[in-house]
Amino acid sequence: GGGGGTEEGQISPIFLQFLDCAYQVLRQYPDRFEFNERYLLLLSEHVYSCRFGTLLCDTEREREHVAGIRQRTHCLWEYLDSRPELVNRSFSADKEEKHEKGGGSD
Repeated sequence: GGGGGTEEGQISPIFLQFLDCAYQVLRQYPDRFEFNERYLLLLSEHVYSCRFGTLLCDTEREREHVAGIRQRTHCLWEYLDSRPELVNRSFSADKEEKHEKGGGSD
């Protein structure tokens, strides 16, 4: 997340780097993800937007101790899941199931 009790010199963009990694894998295997690149883009925008409490603070414990954070903010995951335009239309659940059963070797 990006807030809480973190001192200015200790901020690290690890989550953004993770999102970049997810984007690179999404580009390589576009039919393996239930979400599209717009989903990742919105997620990256809201890392620092403070509009949602989901990514505030560094840990779940910190979020619990910040007074009323859950009551005063919305859940980012619920927001993203409610937007059908973020679903990857090329996702193939059949291909994923075949791979999990050992039938695929991509």
